[in-house]
Amino acid sequence: MTGQVINVLSIKGGVGKSTIVKLLSLVADALGLKVCIIDMCENSSIATGFFRDRDSFDKSAYDWFIGDAKPSEVIQQFEDSNIYYIPSDERICSFSDWVNKNIPKVRQLQTLCSKIEPLKKLFDIIVIDSHPTATTDLVHYAIAASDYCVIPCEVDKDAVNGAYRCCQIITDYQLAGFSIDYGIVFNKVDLGVKANAQLQQMKQSFINLGVPETKFLGNVRYSKTVTTTKNDGVMLNRTHNKYAENVMNDMRAVSDRITFALKQNEVEA
Repeated sequence: MTGQVINVLSIKGGVGKSTIVKLLSLVADALGLKVCIIDMCENSSIATGFFRDRDSFDKSAYDWFIGDAKPSEVIQQFEDSNIYYIPSDERICSFSDWVNKNIPKVRQLQTLCSKIEPLKKLFDIIVIDSHPTATTDLVHYAIAASDYCVIPCEVDKDAVNGAYRCCQIITDYQLAGFSIDYGIVFNKVDLGVKANAQLQQMKQSFINLGVPETKFLGNVRYSKTVTTTKNDGVMLNRTHNKYAENVMNDMRAVSDRITFALKQNEVEA
């Protein structure tokens, strides 16, 4: 998957998007893959997720995007791992305004593509933590630069509506000729019998709307250890209990399906 760009996309906040990004990077690191996360959210949850003060950086993704910083000035490494990330800050929300003022209309959608292209030679996987709304061009810059979109969804009707809107957006890009695919991950899933029945109903809702069953990448179960480890300053993959291991196993299975989908897309291309 050399140089593949994975966009974790949601137009609804609170579905665990940044957590999915972090867990994907931990799985990639365990496989010996070099991964770079680009944070495009104003709260910079990626930085805090890797135990850094979001206000401790001199330069961020915004500075890199507008050409005021080189990649080497914004890329941060998590300890001695294969995980690197580019932090964000509140200025990211004004990047689309900067693009409108400085980039010709015909080139605006490719703005992020040109930035990411050199990174493909340095990293096996580039993961974008996309901005959680459909009302900014930031989302579209990220989609246009991506090979695959992972859409997190909770077992909740509002979340399903938001995730389905993401599916529609990606389908529009496919129809416009973009080589991009997507998959849905149900996140924070309760394993109880009643909850499982609700999960099946939510899946059926997608299918009834025309989403192929093959687009379901798997389920990541709910566990308090996800929050606890972050609060304790420990990564989930270093937490030696069955709950943490179960969540990581869920994420490994999801990662395997993403890898398979990317390989299939390469063959078809």
